[in-house]
Amino acid sequence: MKLSRNDIDFLTRCGLEAALAATQYISSKTNQAHATELKSGTAELASQIVTEIDLESQRLILEQLAESIQKFDLGLLTEESTDDGSRFTKEYFWCIDPLDGTLPFTERRAGYAVSIALIDRKGQPIIGIVVDPFHMETYQSVKGQGFLINGMPLKFHSEQKEDLVCHFDRSFVQSTVYASTIKALESMSHSLGYKDLQIRTGAGAVMNALGLLDVEAGCYFKFPKPYPGGGCIWDFAATSLIYEELGLHVSDIYGKSLTLNKKGSPYMNESGIIYATDRELSQQIVDLHRSILDQ
Repeated sequence: MKLSRNDIDFLTRCGLEAALAATQYISSKTNQAHATELKSGTAELASQIVTEIDLESQRLILEQLAESIQKFDLGLLTEESTDDGSRFTKEYFWCIDPLDGTLPFTERRAGYAVSIALIDRKGQPIIGIVVDPFHMETYQSVKGQGFLINGMPLKFHSEQKEDLVCHFDRSFVQSTVYASTIKALESMSHSLGYKDLQIRTGAGAVMNALGLLDVEAGCYFKFPKPYPGGGCIWDFAATSLIYEELGLHVSDIYGKSLTLNKKGSPYMNESGIIYATDRELSQQIVDLHRSILDQ
């Protein structure tokens, strides 16, 4: 079954309504203390932590999307449920992160978001929706139809050589290659003509990517890991489409297209990721990773 333009418009509305329902609930719980639990499967705290807010947010989203799932025979992949494999048998599937950045949410600071995407069986995102409850901003893309922020078009355009801004996950600061990576980034930013290098950490994967839309030049990347971690399909599904529609650059650490319906585990640890505001910067990060491996 191939979705028509009307079908995609309908599903976009469904996804937006679901994300906003979850956002309204999350916002009502912002200034409260929340009990946390740890999930198994990854060594990274940001990926382990879960609260009742994550679970209720997912329940609200699935309640909103139930009609569309039945009507269009859609598969499903969500962070807080077991992967049932329907993404491999259905033509399209909803990919849901009900609360990306649970750690900053529990710390009552910016960096968390609701992320919903519709992906085809080949792994191509068709619809990408993100809502940032902290700033109450809505990001929306449909493949081939551009990008909207708070319902208004936005074109990303940068010619100035201002500071280079790099976003990292908190766990990367503790890695054995962090110091050498920062040193390489300092050298790279100077050679590319940027005034200075800014390092920002602490947000979830979704807002680490979207936070770059507010800077002149920036990147967010994850090196491959030998163990589960490095983000999951739901961390990148919506934002990768947003970058594509804005003409920005997203790839794995080797410069190849992201595989957003990979067999086996939904973790992306084997491939890594790169988000960058221009192609030259993206290629520099590919080269930087290669040089780190050679050390």
